[in-house]
Amino acid sequence: MTTTNNNTIQLEGYSDNALRILRNQSNSRIGAAHFIAMQDEYRADTNPNGYISLGIAENTLCFDILKDKLITNPNFNQKLTQYSDMGGDLGFRKAICSLLQNTISKYQPTDSNLFIKPEEIVVSTGATPLLENSFNMFCNKDEICIIPSPFYPAFVYDASMRFQVRVEPSSMEIFDKEGTVVDFRIDIEDFDRIYRENPGKVKMVLLCNPCNPTGHIIKKQEIIQVVDWCREKKIHLLMDEIYALSVFNYDSDAVEFHSIYEILKGDLGEFVHLISGFSKDFCLNGYRAGYVYSQNKLVIKYLTCTSQFYTCSNITQSSITNILTDSQFLNHFIKTNQSRLADAYNNAVECLTKGGVPFIKSSSGVFLMVDLRKCLGQATFEEEINLWNDIFDECRVVLNPGIACKCKEPGFYRFIFSLNKETVRVGVERLSKLYNKLVNNRTDKYNNTNNKIC
Repeated sequence: MTTTNNNTIQLEGYSDNALRILRNQSNSRIGAAHFIAMQDEYRADTNPNGYISLGIAENTLCFDILKDKLITNPNFNQKLTQYSDMGGDLGFRKAICSLLQNTISKYQPTDSNLFIKPEEIVVSTGATPLLENSFNMFCNKDEICIIPSPFYPAFVYDASMRFQVRVEPSSMEIFDKEGTVVDFRIDIEDFDRIYRENPGKVKMVLLCNPCNPTGHIIKKQEIIQVVDWCREKKIHLLMDEIYALSVFNYDSDAVEFHSIYEILKGDLGEFVHLISGFSKDFCLNGYRAGYVYSQNKLVIKYLTCTSQFYTCSNITQSSITNILTDSQFLNHFIKTNQSRLADAYNNAVECLTKGGVPFIKSSSGVFLMVDLRKCLGQATFEEEINLWNDIFDECRVVLNPGIACKCKEPGFYRFIFSLNKETVRVGVERLSKLYNKLVNNRTDKYNNTNNKIC
């Protein structure tokens, strides 16, 4: 590798695919921010000025419950050190079937053929490899996956990095006359527009429910509309339900979560598939375990044939099986986790409200969106990034900018609340100081301008 006088990097001996990836990789502070923060992490007693990362979707609230279960595995034996089914151990896949059938969907079909079967499950090292492989399975280069936005920032990376699949966002934000986000709603007419403007290119739709980054739940009828739209056009629908058990708001006006299996009464058919994992609902980001459930035999065959490239370790599968097959522990863990998520969310809401920082309500997941639009000098995504830099440098707090989530308007940021209360409180205090300073400066500048005009 050499560098010319004009700073253009010349690479020799690499494939076109490698060159495309290497040349497209920017030294983004946003992408590296969390890992920079972890090198100088906030500690109340030893490093009070350290960074606070509110930008990585990890749930750290239940390790005390999981610890003994993870380090004590009665299924540990020599077979765990040997090769096994690359697409997932049979016992693990059976445990996943039970989880989906009895805990997540709680739907029992009248047709025995529609019960979830282990041969309809493929396991991998997290949901991400399966998601990337699904883009490759359903789309050729430059073909399109529609994803309602705002959405998880890495979806674009997963689609485009190796297989160059295009992601077309379809905005869900509903604003009132004052510019406040009052709801999120899938717009099928916008799906039609994308389909019409890209003839023959739309091959896939991806729905994340519950939604990352907003924490809202998609209404059952909207999902049925998308299913009908996809089936009519023979487009594959991938349902990401990785936060299915992280629902914590049961207010009477809150939307209730329904798994796609329950919504379709067990009949997913050829074009609807479910993807999930254990990073979020089970607080196991580092264990790297995910799965796809599909009734399409060709989908299962393809994912199984390629599973050797992302085989989940035997010890990980065994450890999680130990959790899933202990029904008493499983039920206790899920209820406790949901209760702690609700408590953590309420703590974040209380801190943000006290600090005068606007936000959009959430009812699931580990996140909400803060609304910092009043801090922007101009309503541009460039200004949003400038503000992100101020938050990172002055507040030493990491958030995710809305541009990465394909938000419709600049000024929204994803905020993770599933940390200990004190850390969140300090993070919000820092953010609040900057927010109020900038808002007051904008107000003063506006008032001074008006006084001069008068």
